[in-house]
Amino acid sequence: MQREIFSPLAIDALGEMMNISLGSSATAVSNMLDRRVDITTPKVSVVDIESFSIAEIEPAMGVEIKYVSGLVGSNIMLLKREDIKVIVDILMGQESDGSEFVLDELTISAVCEVMNQMMGASATALSDFLGYSVNISTPRPFEMHDFNAFKYEHLPVNTTNMIVVIRFALKIEDQLESEFMNVISVELARELLGGLGLEDEDILGPEAHLLGEAPAEKLINTEDAGNRPLSQEEIEKLMGGTAEEEPASNKQLSQEEIEKLMG
Repeated sequence: MQREIFSPLAIDALGEMMNISLGSSATAVSNMLDRRVDITTPKVSVVDIESFSIAEIEPAMGVEIKYVSGLVGSNIMLLKREDIKVIVDILMGQESDGSEFVLDELTISAVCEVMNQMMGASATALSDFLGYSVNISTPRPFEMHDFNAFKYEHLPVNTTNMIVVIRFALKIEDQLESEFMNVISVELARELLGGLGLEDEDILGPEAHLLGEAPAEKLINTEDAGNRPLSQEEIEKLMGGTAEEEPASNKQLSQEEIEKLMG
């Protein structure tokens, strides 16, 4: 089920940021494969983990990278198994049968190299956006034999049980037209949006209460301080005589002071 945790403005901003960062990575992959590569048209959504599905790209494989500096969290890329085979075949100058494609030492090395270039370029683009360095770990590819196990082992764990899914169109010249997904946590998405200078009132949508965060205490406006109720501590201070004295011109004179003036 899709959730409106973020405002339309935030969804558009996040989509544009990911579009430019992954667009930069397309250039790096294009140079590696010697083919024109286009990664376009991101579609951003927030969904419950329980209802998250990848039926449209199954059988799929995943590649996970972790942010080691600049950002906190991970980015999981989910691609069709056949698409990864095409990319590896182009890179290695061969054409293999789909049933023969396995993640052995050689193919893992090839996948890691492609994804390292791809996500490294993306991290560089994010650094330019945010104004500080963003570095990633070595990509780790994995097969998805059990989707429920994948959810348990790889998806971000948080109290909201929601994730941000960004779907991209993928095109490699004369080879394939497909799509893939990026999965990040809600917390990482908010961190990215905050890095753009957006405030919470611009970021959060009508279902932001699902984040389960306690509302921040409202600061007292000093202009209204005279109308607000006194706290127990303030009452005790006044009763104990610790309040500041009134200006001499307005305070009531004591009997002794009156007698002095009369004398």
